[in-house]
Amino acid sequence: MYIIFINDNTLILSGSKEILNGLENVEVHAYTDSSSIDIALFKLQTDSCKELLLVGSCLHSMWDDFCARYKLIEAAGGVVTNSKKQVFWIRRNDKWDLPKGKVEVGEQIQEAAVREVEEECGLTSIRLGVLLGVTYHTYSCKDVNVLKKSYWFSMSCPAQQDLIPQLEEGITEVIWADAALHQMYLENTYASISELLRQEKVQLYLGF
Repeated sequence: MYIIFINDNTLILSGSKEILNGLENVEVHAYTDSSSIDIALFKLQTDSCKELLLVGSCLHSMWDDFCARYKLIEAAGGVVTNSKKQVFWIRRNDKWDLPKGKVEVGEQIQEAAVREVEEECGLTSIRLGVLLGVTYHTYSCKDVNVLKKSYWFSMSCPAQQDLIPQLEEGITEVIWADAALHQMYLENTYASISELLRQEKVQLYLGF
């Protein structure tokens, strides 16, 4: 199964309808050929549908068909915590977000994750943990359709540090959030970030 966020709407590619258990208000389409992807994307991009499940007999072929329409860019970042059980958030373009950035050519994904967190926030002494999840979202840049695949790692570091937002990247605030603030920021973040943070593995890691 693949979950892709398109304009904060959700496209789910799956080989089975069984994932519908527990989901509500999901529009279901059958994947028959490439036009099925076109129809799904049109509905999501025009906001005529918020969540669409596309079911096909071969998930691999369906995924390849979807990816053929985009330029793939890989990014990496972190869900950063400290000894006070606070979560690190950044404010970028008037939305709360988690630190991440593009993986450079020849760079290991883990190295990119730590580097980007350091650059975007000024955090140091970061201890890298396990991979928590992978998210996908699409956007357009200079008439190029991009599919961004983001790897998210658990990270920890000392709380007492000078926090420096990377203004040239559109980051205006950086903050440690307790459980109450964390829940509040979830209401004003990107759909892909919300989905990541609500996953069981991440919930267990955060402890709330």
